[in-house]
Amino acid sequence: MKRQLAAILYADVAGYSRLTRANEEQTHQQLNAGLDLLIEKIDAHDGSKVHEAGDAILAEFASAIAAVEAAIEFQQTMAALEADSPDAERVRFRVGVNLGEVIRDRGDIFGDGVNIAARIQELATPGSVCVSGAVLEQLPTDGSFAYDDLGYRHFKNIERPIHVYQMKLSEPEFGYPMQEIESRVMGQPIFGESVEKPVITRGQCLCGSVQFEISQEPLGTGYCHCRICQRNSGAPVFAWTAFPIEAVRFTRNKLKYYQLSLIAQQGFCKRCGSPVVWRSMKPEPANYVAIATTCLENPEDYAPTWHGGTESQLPWMQIHDDLPRTRCPESPLLRKAWESVGVTDTDDWVALEYEQASNLDEENETR
Repeated sequence: MKRQLAAILYADVAGYSRLTRANEEQTHQQLNAGLDLLIEKIDAHDGSKVHEAGDAILAEFASAIAAVEAAIEFQQTMAALEADSPDAERVRFRVGVNLGEVIRDRGDIFGDGVNIAARIQELATPGSVCVSGAVLEQLPTDGSFAYDDLGYRHFKNIERPIHVYQMKLSEPEFGYPMQEIESRVMGQPIFGESVEKPVITRGQCLCGSVQFEISQEPLGTGYCHCRICQRNSGAPVFAWTAFPIEAVRFTRNKLKYYQLSLIAQQGFCKRCGSPVVWRSMKPEPANYVAIATTCLENPEDYAPTWHGGTESQLPWMQIHDDLPRTRCPESPLLRKAWESVGVTDTDDWVALEYEQASNLDEENETR
């Protein structure tokens, strides 16, 4: 059987059975209009419809870029056509695009390349487009395509995890994983009056010279791959857990602090050098501290929930989980902090500008 590399597009209607039950005739008309539009976009980008199956279409392209452009144009046009319909009556397609080998037989295409496109489609938000890592590698890096990183996904009967991305079709509502935490930190009160609370966990530096206890649940957990964290920790990725500053009490010895960058400070043990806490200082000191998760006595209870700073992720360090992945420039908190010190170019964020940073008093300590 003949095998060939192809960009595969698979589209399906989200909630088609529900829509049909509500209004069969209207839904069928909307479906036909959507399928006709999709075929039109496929043809316009030199693709070929392979087959239709009810509310789904399978198509192939010689170019991954053409397949993604066709999918995005389709979704944008479809959204405009359905804009006047009540939300519950809109026909929304999910689209998945993959690049892989296919087998041609009996006028159809088969193989993992097709199966992966169909599985990726299921992850797409209705009205959106998801692509595999193989497709993303073919897209230009000039900013003409924007996307959200959905992490590595494991699919039934597919041996290896697949890296999945969801394309941004327009300026989205902000969906940064730390949005809730950051919006609370940025000027809004997040803590009540300080009251005595039971200790929920403890921690220490490597040598035990610095010890602390924590009395409130964490605000968030994550991995950071940014260059500042890489250089500071000496590791390819830094795992952290954020707690309200009033919840952290040091019970043995003081930390020593230095200016980690123009916007943040690092607290570490003066004896063994272990980094313990990180705190944002600009445009004003943050009401939380990020503690190195592995300094906690029970780090297994604080699993990361997302990846940050992935613009600096090292290619040989891959964590194949399905957690969302974000880039530092997507953080409104970081943007505000760097802008407050006159750094507006996000490319400059990776620098450790010690010579420009103010030295902190070594006697400063985290409450």
